Amino acid sequence: MDGPRRAVHGGGFFADLGEDFSGLDDRDRVVNADVLDAWYDPSPRVVEAIQKHLPWLIKTSPPVHAEGLLACISAARGIPESCLAVGAGSSPLIFSGLPMLAAKGDPVLVLDPTYGEYPHVLETLIGAEVRRLPLEADAAWMPDPLALAEAAQGCRLICLVNPNSPTGAAVDRGWLESLLRALPVDVMVWVDETYIDFCPPGWSAEPLVASTGRVVVLKSLSKFYALSGIRAGYLAGPPWLVQRIQEQSPPWALGLIAQFAAVEALGDPDYYAARAAETADLRDALAVQLKAIPGVKRIFPSRANYLMFELHEPRAEEVCAACAAEGVHLRDCSSLSPRFDGRFLRTAVKAAPESARIAAALQRALAP
Repeated sequence: MDGPRRAVHGGGFFADLGEDFSGLDDRDRVVNADVLDAWYDPSPRVVEAIQKHLPWLIKTSPPVHAEGLLACISAARGIPESCLAVGAGSSPLIFSGLPMLAAKGDPVLVLDPTYGEYPHVLETLIGAEVRRLPLEADAAWMPDPLALAEAAQGCRLICLVNPNSPTGAAVDRGWLESLLRALPVDVMVWVDETYIDFCPPGWSAEPLVASTGRVVVLKSLSKFYALSGIRAGYLAGPPWLVQRIQEQSPPWALGLIAQFAAVEALGDPDYYAARAAETADLRDALAVQLKAIPGVKRIFPSRANYLMFELHEPRAEEVCAACAAEGVHLRDCSSLSPRFDGRFLRTAVKAAPESARIAAALQRALAP
């Protein structure tokens, strides 16, 4: 019997640690650069607050519909609560929100390449007609708003990931406003901003949610806020969509520790702004290290906490396996677009010692 059809993700590093978590004491020997978790710890404010209340947080049922977290997000982001829905990370909101915006046979436009969960949900689960706008390596994988608007003719929905994954390319709010002006007024635009907080301030499309009524913004509170292990996220969209999502969401969909940690994290913007600046420096330094490796053809500009790079030869699977044998786990991008053809890898940005291990493992894997 065939297994379930699922999108391909990273996380292969758990094979080294034990999927039953038996090897966590040895976790420092593993570089989990095949997933895009933060290289830094959560805010000390988050950790201290959780430690102070941990036994109670573990044994206590959370607010049924995350009312306090919704109010906190509304205040921090300037979005009416009627436009907000929360979830255990952004993924559940993809699965619940997209079927309310597209039906079987509906034409939906996505970028190529892009985050694999979107084609999976749209094609496999919904049965929509997915159209792909090819992005070009020579243009640093940047989309053009007019070309996107032209490709969207006849579509009812466009799904964008900004910054895009796996490329790291990002567009600002002005770009999105240009796209909206070029689109028919009945086209909805879904923008996944899981990594937008690594971009300059003011790039988020969140202000367009209330002002246009046809923009949906998906936000993770997991990656940027270093809360990936407890899963928190939210969707900002038109009130009619949010109401439908809430009506079909189970009670206690978001655990108490996740709700509590997210509230604390949103209350410490200065700590996370500093981490974003450090991430940019680490990303630039890692790019220099990768560029010096003979087997690496080019590294693509990124606004996020990851870098995608191209090899001279189609050896991505082999190189990933060789690095994994040293405890360094990278992402083979082949599942994200057939055009990658085994030549493209992605690595998360890590602290300097882990970045050195990534570069050294790649150097050995790509040696003649």
